[in-house]
Amino acid sequence: MPAYPLPFPAYPTPHKVVVRRRKAAAVTTSPTTFTQQVYQHPGVQWLIDVTLQKMTALEAQPWTQFFYDLEGVVGTFQFNLTPWCPGLVPAPGVLNFRLAAPEVGWDSELAVLFDFRFSAVQAL
Repeated sequence: MPAYPLPFPAYPTPHKVVVRRRKAAAVTTSPTTFTQQVYQHPGVQWLIDVTLQKMTALEAQPWTQFFYDLEGVVGTFQFNLTPWCPGLVPAPGVLNFRLAAPEVGWDSELAVLFDFRFSAVQAL
């Protein structure tokens, strides 16, 4: 079993990263007046949806190994959020994530081009 957190493969860089910040909060609404009460809690968690660039089978090899080594939601990996959050102060930096689902797949076009997409949540 590899040592976690795994480093994020360096090449190719992601084509697109959708970043979300989840705050621990709750809202209750009165069923008769519809007034709301908001409860704010200190918990914060980052979530990412990553789409990688299309790549050749040779370029895909480190990625297939990366996903294999993560063992679904068991392993964690490091991901630098800062380039994907321009202007955010303080910058989030490198955080640990785990896959959001226990499976990961990829599309391949006649085993010539590979297309990876995955979602992950911050491992707290």
